[in-house]
Amino acid sequence: MTPLRVLFVTSMHPSTTYPLRGVIIARLARALRDLGHRIDVVEIGSDQGFGRYISARRRVSQAVADLHPDLMHVHFGYSGVAVPRCSIPIITSFYGDDLNGTVTPSGSLTLKSLLGILVGQWMASRSARCIAVSAHLRDRLWLRDHRKKTAVIRDAVDLNLFRPMSRSHARERLGIAQHDQLIIFPHDVKQATKRFWLARRTLDLLTASIPSARLWVVNGRPPDEMPWYYAAADAMIVTSEREGGPSSVKEALACGIPVVSVAVGDTELFDEVPTWLVRADASPEALSAALREVLGRRNAAERCSHLPPGLTLDRAAEAISKLYEDVTRSRRTA
Repeated sequence: MTPLRVLFVTSMHPSTTYPLRGVIIARLARALRDLGHRIDVVEIGSDQGFGRYISARRRVSQAVADLHPDLMHVHFGYSGVAVPRCSIPIITSFYGDDLNGTVTPSGSLTLKSLLGILVGQWMASRSARCIAVSAHLRDRLWLRDHRKKTAVIRDAVDLNLFRPMSRSHARERLGIAQHDQLIIFPHDVKQATKRFWLARRTLDLLTASIPSARLWVVNGRPPDEMPWYYAAADAMIVTSEREGGPSSVKEALACGIPVVSVAVGDTELFDEVPTWLVRADASPEALSAALREVLGRRNAAERCSHLPPGLTLDRAAEAISKLYEDVTRSRRTA
């Protein structure tokens, strides 16, 4: 492997408003550095307007001139607006809303996200190669040639951080009662696409038969503390209308808890771990029945990871590193 200098350009990074945003990008950068690559990062900015992408173009151009990177890795399709015309190869990673769009409470897509989808399609045309976090997301690319040059490198988990731990120990650490059966919802309830209303109605039904069941909203916690929250839970619920990955499902499986989910995101997982990732229709009745089933198989044995082989951070970094080599090799031989 030849160490390369790679410029990350990303709108997925921490800010005062969103302190946890982009943790997966930071972990990936660290894993790639561990492989010997030099990773520099241009952060787009934290305000919500498209103007931040335009204003970042000068910083990206200056970084290219100063650093002379071998290639540029753009994270999230919108970030491509910040990339001026340049001679170095571009790789664009798509994560979800950049190709799916963002759903409003009424069920339509926001105007901003419709524009963002157009930007994502445009970035696919600008890029030497693309990465999508699921096969379903890759299929959102409109052109066959764009899909053909897009590698599916699924959201990956750092097993040094996300691992099975004692439920009782986790609850003691977090100051949580031992008797409640907690269904973790690790999403922002303000995001319409997460459909918090559906999770809440599901638990209303579930508590009729399991009075100790509780919907446990966990959001905004320090990212490295999340394994303790998964460990303290009995199951996880996913009710999203659209998803790219999501990484939280893989984190929960790595921590040894079952997940009940509607059919979104990385749908390959449903076939890979059908016992631990249970698919249910998007109705309170179907979701509550699935939760009753997984809660009913309480196992006295110690928890173990249910993450499929290959979905680890080091394996994802190796796959991306190989993609980097392929792109730079193609450029040298062109």
